[in-house]
Amino acid sequence: MASVPLSGRSGLPLVEGGAPMLGHLLQFFRDPVSVLKRGYTTRGRLFALNFMGQRMNVMLGPEHNRFFFEETDKLLSIRESMPFFLKMFSPEFYSFAEMDEYLRQRAIIMPRFKAASMKQYVPIMVEESLKLVNRLGDQGTFDLIPTLGPVVMDIAAHSFMGREFHEKLGHEFFELFREFSGGMEFVLPLWLPTPKMVRSQRAKKKLHAILQTWIEKRRAAPLDPPDFFQTMIETTYPDGRPVSDEIIRHLILLLVWAGHETTAGQVSWALADLLGNPGYRQVIRDEIATVIGGDNGQALGWEQAVAMEKMDLALRETERLHPVAYMLSRKATADIPRDGYTIRKGDFVLLAPSISHRMEETFRNPDAYDPERFNPANPDAQIESNSLIGFGGGVHRCAGVNFARMEMKVLLAVLLQNFDMELIDEVRPIAGASTYWPAQPCRVRYQRRRLDGAAGADIAALAKAAGCPAHG
Repeated sequence: MASVPLSGRSGLPLVEGGAPMLGHLLQFFRDPVSVLKRGYTTRGRLFALNFMGQRMNVMLGPEHNRFFFEETDKLLSIRESMPFFLKMFSPEFYSFAEMDEYLRQRAIIMPRFKAASMKQYVPIMVEESLKLVNRLGDQGTFDLIPTLGPVVMDIAAHSFMGREFHEKLGHEFFELFREFSGGMEFVLPLWLPTPKMVRSQRAKKKLHAILQTWIEKRRAAPLDPPDFFQTMIETTYPDGRPVSDEIIRHLILLLVWAGHETTAGQVSWALADLLGNPGYRQVIRDEIATVIGGDNGQALGWEQAVAMEKMDLALRETERLHPVAYMLSRKATADIPRDGYTIRKGDFVLLAPSISHRMEETFRNPDAYDPERFNPANPDAQIESNSLIGFGGGVHRCAGVNFARMEMKVLLAVLLQNFDMELIDEVRPIAGASTYWPAQPCRVRYQRRRLDGAAGADIAALAKAAGCPAHG
């Protein structure tokens, strides 16, 4: 960092082309990634955007990513950077609580994502994926997000809330949850009574009422052995205090919200990437056949899912090329000197995975699909710390990242083993400043594979081996 006196410093260079009064706001609202890319192309790794007089300072590259994560809760505030979160949840909840309270709340859920607990979720992931295979039938077409999104929600509801909740309230919960997610507003003032904000707040009340009913039901008749939800209800803080029902409700909603917004888009992009790259798709299919087995009924369980290392590489490459969270936000709590410039107190500070992940300085041939760039056995592997940030980083890194990756591995493995698929539509990102999912329509044509021998197990064998029904 350059040692320039604070008084002699200037703000980050402003990207040209802003409109009078609005600055870059309207351009960003229409196509945020193109605005961020223009900033990088014309100004480099540090630049600023103007949102109606509010400076939005953008930092790109691994070294700035590291600074961003290390200074979160110090020079950079997460609490003040995402006001929509406060409206959707609570000012004293999770990342927006004081650090001690945040760590206490995080400690409630982190054990649920360790290997010992994760093993129980894999059969659920297999079961819900096989249900999708049965619903699709032998041939036809499906659209990525409308088809895979509900499966992601089914897996979350079943894993976090239990089978009975999922079977009785899964559809209603999903519809309410989509309305609740509409409260994720980055651009417009939250006090505006827009239709989506009104629907989000209405859905929030209904979801809390549903969850409270099930909390009371489980307290009256505990599930034995306990599942994720039962364990959450019975958890206490280290000092013995019970966790409040409000915190439990918020934690469940947070896990489902964060998982759905990220995973639905990421698994859709991952399937599209594999269908668009038949060479690596065959690599994945060969791995699936080897790991899961042929017609010998070997289970797609925890050990087999962990062993799918090529699938891991494919998922990391999709995260690099298509980070669903295309932007991460904080707010400066003090003047921050950075590389000869000054970020002023009260300004926003942004990371842009959508741009950082495609910088030639970090990744060779950055626009190419090359999962092997992340292979530790590859002498040319590109695994620089803080270069891949699709799930965040630091103490606020996504708590459920391992759950999400396991879920995607299982869903993709089941689909690839049971169907031959091809893309019908050109794959492009959704327009506007919302979660960066593939735009609709993004249809896939599929045909059931008639598997035998080393080609892989059929759906009935997989279902039987995984210990779950192949229908229902």
